[in-house]
Amino acid sequence: MNQAEITDSLLTSTGFYSLFQTLSLEIRQGFLQLLFQNNSSELENFILYLACENSRKEGFLSEL
Repeated sequence: MNQAEITDSLLTSTGFYSLFQTLSLEIRQGFLQLLFQNNSSELENFILYLACENSRKEGFLSEL
């Protein structure tokens, strides 16, 4: 990915998150339930990656 593609991706992600925040609590919860039901492995892997990345940044892990 080049810098322009990364910037576009971040803007798209930010836009989707902003849209998500405007939804009612009921709709957000329904969306999250479907997201987790259909993408649980991907979400769990990403959460683990983020936890490891944070630990590495804090000096608890030497590399990922």
